[in-house]
Amino acid sequence: MPYSMCPRHKRLHPLGQRCPLCTTGKGARKHPSKNTRTAGRYDYQWVKARAEAIRLQPWCSFCGCTTDLTGDHIQPLAEGGMNTPENIRVLCRSCNTRRENARRNRRHY
Repeated sequence: MPYSMCPRHKRLHPLGQRCPLCTTGKGARKHPSKNTRTAGRYDYQWVKARAEAIRLQPWCSFCGCTTDLTGDHIQPLAEGGMNTPENIRVLCRSCNTRRENARRNRRHY
């Protein structure tokens, strides 16, 4: 029977089968990645629209700084907003975080 070597664990396993250590036990992923591309709502359309908004306005809408810029939905996706340049404003990371925390506090109280 031919075997294959797992590049991660450096162990042999039967060819055509996954490494048993990669699928269970130590080294297995318990939670999926939480980056923007796997969130489902932030797809390629969002990435393009955000990059276009930052290109058109390379400063924060709130404080005017020009470093660590992010895109922010004016109307959130959960409330029916879209991933379009018209619904995106450019904020620095600190203003975006401050805005999100304020929104969460309004919603819970």
